[in-house]
Amino acid sequence: MTTPGPGTPSPPAAVHDALLALHRSTEHPFDVSVDADGRYVATYVLQADSQRTTYRYVVRLLPETAEYTRIMKSTSVTSVVPGATSWRFSTGYITRPVNETLAAHGWRPRRTAFGKLFRRVLGRPA
Repeated sequence: MTTPGPGTPSPPAAVHDALLALHRSTEHPFDVSVDADGRYVATYVLQADSQRTTYRYVVRLLPETAEYTRIMKSTSVTSVVPGATSWRFSTGYITRPVNETLAAHGWRPRRTAFGKLFRRVLGRPA
């Protein structure tokens, strides 16, 4: 897979292929799919004795600006089982590889209105 030089974002088709290449790769144990609205959904499911938690990282590409929007969602289903195993999870297990793939292709996250305001308060460019 080739990536463009600095300042030149990859076309959406190349980003599509790169994101789908993350699907169940040996180093990233999560699924990547495209939903009916054209959003990329990275899904990580954890199953521990009494609890099943599904984490979804949803990314929508904005080709006109080479930006993307993102949101993290999680759902849990718990049934009480004595002596259940506990586990730890970091959302970075999903977000880091997806964000690194997008950055490698010259795409950047879209800043929210709150983020722009916060940067102005800190004296940084919005």
